[in-house]
Amino acid sequence: MAELSHALRQAKEQLALPVIEMSRNSGLTAVTIRGVLTGKNDPRLSTLMTLAEQLGLEVMLLPKAVAATIVAKPTAPAEVQSLVSAALARQRKQS
Repeated sequence: MAELSHALRQAKEQLALPVIEMSRNSGLTAVTIRGVLTGKNDPRLSTLMTLAEQLGLEVMLLPKAVAATIVAKPTAPAEVQSLVSAALARQRKQS
């Protein structure tokens, strides 16, 4: 459950979606959503599917053999480089 909650929280943070908005759009209470996102609640499948839909995710069941071959790539926010950082990087490349 901790992995599931973590994945849901990451998706929520990337979308900058407030819990209250998720609640309004899904019909779930804010208490339920917070409970699932923190890992305190063990959600029903329908609740999990509703949250996944709100976050642009899909709930899937895979055979274990298939799931074992899937490697998760960490998602890192795009780095915004300042003009100074870009100039320093160019200088290092030229050296």
